[in-house]
Amino acid sequence: MKKINVYFSFMVLAIFALGACTSSSSDDMSNSDLGEVLSGGDNWVVSYFWDKTKEETHKFSGYTFNFKSDGVFEAISASGVVKGTWSISSSSQKLIINISPIGVLDELSDDWIILEKTNKLIKLKDDNDEHLEELHFKLQ
Repeated sequence: MKKINVYFSFMVLAIFALGACTSSSSDDMSNSDLGEVLSGGDNWVVSYFWDKTKEETHKFSGYTFNFKSDGVFEAISASGVVKGTWSISSSSQKLIINISPIGVLDELSDDWIILEKTNKLIKLKDDNDEHLEELHFKLQ
């Protein structure tokens, strides 16, 4: 019986030890780090966009996006540059994009919940549970 208790104790400790071991994940990136990554001067593209019932990534082909350090959001295409604003809400883990309603770009204006954040990929979802919208920005 004592062997079983020792074995059981060892297994419990092993499970807790494995659970405590985590690799550096996107969740470890702070919002200020995310702001630095986004505003690093690099171009971002929409790599995925789900709008309510279907995937509509194609709507954003031909656009690159810049998140300027002064809070300016730029959508760049062959037609020119459209400007808006962006910010990160520290209390609610949201990326907030505001851009004047110009065709497809107004779909980006939202308070996006940050699902995942890395140096090369930002995954977002609409903060309104009634709308099934998901947006991914990938470093170009």
